[in-house]
Amino acid sequence: MIDNHDIFALPRHFVVISTLGEMEMVCTALNTRPGSSCALVSEPDAGCFMGIAWWKALTAGAGMPAFLDCGMAAARAAEGLRAGLGGVIVEPACTQHDALAQLAGIMGATCLRGRPDAHVIAGPDAADALQRYLRSHAAG
Repeated sequence: MIDNHDIFALPRHFVVISTLGEMEMVCTALNTRPGSSCALVSEPDAGCFMGIAWWKALTAGAGMPAFLDCGMAAARAAEGLRAGLGGVIVEPACTQHDALAQLAGIMGATCLRGRPDAHVIAGPDAADALQRYLRSHAAG
């Protein structure tokens, strides 16, 4: 799944976000759990329909790893890496993955081969569900 040297630096928790409200919910949850950490993941293929500027603006100042899912769009992933994103996700079948992983290494970023298992913020008790997710994964 992860091809770069940063494999051991990544948190165990991955949380899907797509709005500023969700970003704030993650930050609040982490602030109430000292020592917890997580990585942010965009919606599937968001790099193709929302774009790099959106992801950079949404995750600016997050202080945690953030991965833009570019699906099969190797060019969009490369563009994101050149624009300074710290992480991108491309589908396992993407034939340019090795080149993207090399580019990510040069840029000090990480290229994931496929989406990690991640918590999706949803439902009326989304904040409580996020806290339960963080708590359950901290123990494991």
